[in-house]
This record gives sequence, structure tokens and C-alpha cells, in this order.
Amino acid sequence: MRKHFSIASGLFFQSLTGLIVCAFLGSCTPDTEITWISTTESNPWSERENLIPGNAEDNADVTIDLTHTGQTIKGFGACFNELGWTSLGRLKEEDRSAIFTELFKPGAGAGFTICRMPVGANDFSRDWYSYNETEGDFEMKNFSIGNDLETLVPFIREAQKYNPELKIWASPWSPPAWMKWNKHYACAVPWPGLAEQFQNHLPKDKQGKEGTNMFIQHKEHFAAYALYFSKFIEAYRAQGIQIGMIMPQNEFNSCQIFPSCYRFVIAVALKLTTPKTTKTHKVAVVIFSVNTWIDGIAAFYR
Repeated sequence: MRKHFSIASGLFFQSLTGLIVCAFLGSCTPDTEITWISTTESNPWSERENLIPGNAEDNADVTIDLTHTGQTIKGFGACFNELGWTSLGRLKEEDRSAIFTELFKPGAGAGFTICRMPVGANDFSRDWYSYNETEGDFEMKNFSIGNDLETLVPFIREAQKYNPELKIWASPWSPPAWMKWNKHYACAVPWPGLAEQFQNHLPKDKQGKEGTNMFIQHKEHFAAYALYFSKFIEAYRAQGIQIGMIMPQNEFNSCQIFPSCYRFVIAVALKLTTPKTTKTHKVAVVIFSVNTWIDGIAAFYR
């Protein structure tokens, strides 16, 4: 199944936003030189004026306590996406290198240490795809990451050159379409008036509803999907990329007009949580949502 949906991409990451903050602003003195750059939909990378630093008052909204250590943060990062790689490919080599240095090289800029990647297509892919669209192939004989060898694999490898210790976690936006009862990557019908470029041509009687399973609830489908994840981990390891953590589904409570799948992931997670996955592959299986209003359970890297 091919996609009937296109979307404008950012420069390189889906979840990377241009936020520049003077940390510990209260410690800045009035003569401190501060550059304030903001980006809006109509006016990108604009330098703003009249940002005046000063000492924080007693009723400050946020106070940073440097005397006590709280929780440990594993790291920060963003998401590798196909359109990020194709966008970077339009730049001069020196500009592309400068971006990777700023994002990944320790001590040089953002210093990303943990990054996400999609398992198959997401809403920032060149096209909609999975690693096996042969219906009924429960043994995954036709599994292939051939598409990713053109985009995601070289993207991650390039980042690893700047930070060899970069950790990767992965989650699918949708399973193979034949594993869903609507046989389509998307879950929802586009709302009226949306431009043709965003139409996914999903019949209304095939769209899902939040609170119901889109994934076919059969044992053979659960087992095949667990095998699908296992082969994904193995295939990426063969490319020199270690997947450290797997989340069975992105935004499992949301039906979207792009690749998505509302389903309860416990059965898949239980299938994944086997000695082959967690011990042999040394991969943590986590159950949580990236949506802030959903409580979840998360496991750290094993």
C-alpha cells in the first residue's frame, strides 16, 4: 500500500524545536550580552530585541536549587526521520557537518545522547511502508529493512560518528497494514476541507475509534509481530546500530490520519518480553505513552 499523503517537514527532526533560553537568567547581570532568536510559522529565525536580564525576585515562578541532586535524567534527544535525512542531503557538506556537530558531538552544542526512531513509516516518512507487507507471512520470510538502508540507517550512522555512545530507542507508528483489521496504515479519515495532499483515502467504515483495537487480536498476529520486532533489532544490529529500547506503539491512544494504530499493547509487550528479546538482544521493552496525559510504565536501558 502506498501513501496518498504528504506533509511539509522541518529541517531535520520531527520533535526538534528552536528554543534558545538563557539558563539561570536570574544570575545574568544587566550588562550580559544576550541574543534572543525566535521562530514562528510566518517569521523563522528572527532576532528579537528588548530582552533585559535582571535578578529574580522572591516570587519567581521557577527556582533552581543547585545544592541538592534530584532524579537522574538518562539523556536528551530527538527523533530520526526519513524527511530529516533527505532535507540534510540538500545542504552543503560543511553545513551538514556543522549541524551534526551541534546536535551530537559531546560538549559542542545540544549533546544529544538518546534518540528515537520509527519502526517503519511515520508521519515524516518519504512514503508509507512497513518491513513486511506480505499478508499472512507469519514467519516473516519476506522481512526487509531495505527502505531504511537509504535513509534512517545512514542518518543514524552519521550521528554515531559524532557520538559513538548514542543510544537508540524505537517505536512503530503502525504495524504492517495486513495486521490491522482496516488493512490501512492510517486510523482516521481526514476532516472536511483538508487539502488534497493530506487525503489518505481511508473509507469511513474502515476508520478506528479511540478505545477499540485496530490490531487484529489473534495469537498468530501477536506472535508474528513479536517476531517482526526481533528481526528489526537483528537487522539494525547487523548495520552496527544497537536498539536499546522498544516501545510497542507510538501514541497508542490516538487515531491519526497518518500511520497510527489504536490498540492495547500488553499482549504484544508480553510476547516481546521473552529471553530472546530482553536477554539475547539486550533490549528493554517499555509500555508508556508520549502523551503527557497518560500514565505509563517505563523501563530504563538494561
